[in-house]
Amino acid sequence: MNRIQLEQLMPYHMPPQARAAIARILEEEQGENKLIHDRGGYTNWGISSRWYPHINISELSASAAGEIYYQDYWLFNKCDKLPVAMAYVLFDAAVNQGGDFARKTLQQVLGVKVDGIIGPKTIETSNRTSDPFFVIQYTRYRCMRYTNLVQKDKTQIIFIEGWIDRALEILIDAQLAEQKP
Repeated sequence: MNRIQLEQLMPYHMPPQARAAIARILEEEQGENKLIHDRGGYTNWGISSRWYPHINISELSASAAGEIYYQDYWLFNKCDKLPVAMAYVLFDAAVNQGGDFARKTLQQVLGVKVDGIIGPKTIETSNRTSDPFFVIQYTRYRCMRYTNLVQKDKTQIIFIEGWIDRALEILIDAQLAEQKP
């Protein structure tokens, strides 16, 4: 399925930015994955048996996966309260690199207290910040983390090109989404 088809499968209670960001993730993560070196274990639509052992991953629909992404990644990380470009990069980082890393990286880039909690100060600072430099810097930290992961565990080298491409594509999507009226 392409991104437009996937976006149409998302529940209508989601705002347009969330629907678009989630459809992008679903397009990226589409289908089942049983790669030996994938630390998430068996996944479907990017939802991992490691993090969701209570879900029958093999029967997970795109719509159900979208709802998980919306509740556990978009809303939980307060993406609905952030400028769209920051929300896109934070959301993808939370999905692919973990929520704690995603939130702390945002705070580090913004120059606020790094505690991993997206609270009023982080939200206020992000909404006062319109400089595209911040999402570029955020993407730089993402790429550095991927590189460090591969240096620590050589089995992950098979993923590095895809990870870096993904981070750069999200950066482009984030910047384009920010320009939409």
